[in-house]
Amino acid sequence: MSGLANDSRNNVVCETLRETSQEITSDRFGEADRKPHHARGWWHRLTAKRPSILPSTRKVSRHISAIRRAVTATVAVVASVGMLAACSTSNPFSGNASSDKTQAFTPAKGKAEATLNIASGSENKEVADAIQQAVDDSGVAVTMHYMGSLDIMSALQNGGDTYDAVWPASSMWISMGDTKHIVKDATSTSTTPIVFGIAKSKAEQLGWADANGTTKPVKTADIIKAVSSGDLKFSMTSATQSNSGASAYLAFMTALTGRDEPLNTSDLTNTQLTDQVATLLKGVDRSSGSSDWLKDMVVANPDRFDSMVNYESLVIQADKQLTQNGHDPLVAVYPADGIAVSDSPLGYVDRGQNLNDAFSKFQKALSSKDSKLLFERAGRRTGLGGTLAFADDSEVKQSFRSEWGITTSAEALKTIALPSADVINQALTVYQTKLRKPSYTIWVVDYSGSMSGDGKEGVVNGLTAALDPTQAKQSHIEPSDSDVNILIPFSSAAEDATRVEGTSTSQLLARARSTDASGGTNIYDGLTAALGLLPNDLSNYTTAIVLMTDGQSETRDKNYFTGEYQSRGQDVPIFSIMFGDADPDQLNELAKLSNAKVFDGRSGDLAAVFRQVKGFN
Repeated sequence: MSGLANDSRNNVVCETLRETSQEITSDRFGEADRKPHHARGWWHRLTAKRPSILPSTRKVSRHISAIRRAVTATVAVVASVGMLAACSTSNPFSGNASSDKTQAFTPAKGKAEATLNIASGSENKEVADAIQQAVDDSGVAVTMHYMGSLDIMSALQNGGDTYDAVWPASSMWISMGDTKHIVKDATSTSTTPIVFGIAKSKAEQLGWADANGTTKPVKTADIIKAVSSGDLKFSMTSATQSNSGASAYLAFMTALTGRDEPLNTSDLTNTQLTDQVATLLKGVDRSSGSSDWLKDMVVANPDRFDSMVNYESLVIQADKQLTQNGHDPLVAVYPADGIAVSDSPLGYVDRGQNLNDAFSKFQKALSSKDSKLLFERAGRRTGLGGTLAFADDSEVKQSFRSEWGITTSAEALKTIALPSADVINQALTVYQTKLRKPSYTIWVVDYSGSMSGDGKEGVVNGLTAALDPTQAKQSHIEPSDSDVNILIPFSSAAEDATRVEGTSTSQLLARARSTDASGGTNIYDGLTAALGLLPNDLSNYTTAIVLMTDGQSETRDKNYFTGEYQSRGQDVPIFSIMFGDADPDQLNELAKLSNAKVFDGRSGDLAAVFRQVKGFN
């Protein structure tokens, strides 16, 4: 057999061994056999004086059968351990827990004279070639730390934390965050407008593009009309967590004023204006905390997601992948009455670390012709006024394609004037508390025995950071009057839910604190319970299920849950937070099933992870 066939056969054997081992060692009766600190086990759960969570006769019988199977299977465990150890244990979450959040660049030749730690927007993942070119030319290594715009702003407010430079999508995050005046020499590296990327066939149906991809002038009022008629739904990042969402929101509102001047505080209390913006935002059918992840979601599921608000450069990247996969490309629609442009500034964070020279060398190399050419090949603009500096380059032409609705004319970019930092902050608060579509979040929380102590404390702190109005306000994720939050604790089985509406979340948080941690881990029973509590009309909310677990789940209810989820056809995202000994394969499977994402809470501040998850809802 060929090497590929052998690899495939070995993978099947290894996967079978893992599944067999999981069946044998999974906690079918409280995980007392697998985790010593689960000593109270299923019998404690059965005899505890809490009738609302008393297991059914069917489940008790299943536990007893599992005990018999476990005894018979012990010999099989011994026989398979050696074989299983020989199998690869790699998975997307192994190794560096932050591999999707950091990216290191080192010079191709010679030793780096210094290393810069850069707090960067996630969209800069797409210009890795330009970054590597600048690293090679300057001899300075860089480590990119990808995060949301609000996190970059917060880092600056905290004195820069441990970062040597910041590279947000827009200079407005530097102006709002640099209260200590520590950012030096901030310079734009490239520009890209925020546009609607709409599947070509959809844009034609709306009358906004012809068969050649040529778009017609579309005003913000036209977008509102399409949303109101039910003809347009789109995905968009959270305005309080990501620059593309914030910039689009500010552009919508500015355009609707009908003035060629920045927003002011009186605009934010203009009911007619805010009602129009709220109507437009009702068209958001998926929210995200990351522009790059939003692009990946659309590319992976083009039949489900046919429209998004995002950077022109990411629409271009999406089209390259969509067409390669044989799918309908997105057409870039530039709002005719006001558009926001990302200026992608790179600035030095002066904390007294004496890396000024290294930063200057890297920044200079990043502005070289070689690097700028790579920026444009990736879909960014580097010419004056948003034009292209290398329009005749064949690869640049392949990025800025007219059949994708891309226009390289600076006249098409009617750029809005950004308001002051104070007005932006107020506008974000108005968005979060009054204008965005209400969120409906079901928190499915692991209270198995292994969660006792630090695990439970971390979860309670995380929920508090995300849901307590005072704490959440610090991250612009505070609940609105129309939000719904539901807590479903689970261990060997799901417990009764606690539901709260609006900003009064204290009852839910009290339940989170008072629930005891004991028993096994059955994420599928908890998720099945969540499906039964979804709203009747999902279009009224940005809906999500958030699962938190620290252990490998038993699988007896897996098939039932999967069948229930698929039969509903509601496509509700299941975002998972894993920590402790959670099984990344199980959680990644849920993410794939529901077009969602797994967040890694195994290292760092769990409260920060909870805040990040809330940014996707």
